Amino acid sequence: MDNPAAVGRRLFFAIASALFLVTFLALRDGRLPLEFNVGWGIPIAAFFFLGLGFSVPMESSAEGLLARWFPAMDEGKLAEEVQNEVEDSLKDGNLGGAWAQLEEAMLTESIGESE
Repeated sequence: MDNPAAVGRRLFFAIASALFLVTFLALRDGRLPLEFNVGWGIPIAAFFFLGLGFSVPMESSAEGLLARWFPAMDEGKLAEEVQNEVEDSLKDGNLGGAWAQLEEAMLTESIGESE
């Protein structure tokens, strides 16, 4: 399992590469004129995604613009984080079930009193 920083970095570089390829093909075919227009948004977006790819941290101690969304974790920390999320979701599910049982008991009691 790759850490989120490596996956995010590869994703941003892949998007930038695809946009640079589209730009190259449009320039080669003459579909993107050399004067500035809306079509130049594609290479601008390519440079944007390239910058995002370089801003993703690769070390776990590094802080970057995207470190909060793409943390650089080793496999042990990542497995521990996933385990904690699974345990939290199970606790939330048990808590919801307890509230449902309490509500059922209260409704049964109130129906029994009204009869």
